Amino acid sequence: MSVLVRRVLAVLAGAVVAVAVVSLCDFVAGRMWSPPPGTDLSTPAGLRAAMASIPTGTLMVFVLGWVAAAAAGAFVATRLSPDRGQVPGLIVTALLWVATIMNLLSIPHPVWVWGALVLIPAAGWLAARAAATRSAG
Repeated sequence: MSVLVRRVLAVLAGAVVAVAVVSLCDFVAGRMWSPPPGTDLSTPAGLRAAMASIPTGTLMVFVLGWVAAAAAGAFVATRLSPDRGQVPGLIVTALLWVATIMNLLSIPHPVWVWGALVLIPAAGWLAARAAATRSAG
């Protein structure tokens, strides 16, 4: 199998891990909070009302899920990369970062949640670096 194919597979595996982590955290957050009865999430007004009622702790679970997903996905992608290079891990991190931006732009969030846009690349870079260093040593 060529090195390029193995790198692409490493990115895909890291992305699958990242999606699994986000899904798990979304599930936990969903168990912690549900929209008020009668909230219509299909309208912008209903979505704003629902977001305004989410407790800070629940929002923190979402943000921690995004950050943990970046770290886990980047770590896995880097470890599975044939040369243990950080690029596959950083690609997974970038994909998650873009998905988070799209989420933040499409659903109104409190301003502090936007801090995830700093935490996600930091977590992904640190995890990719750790995975590359660990394999080199």
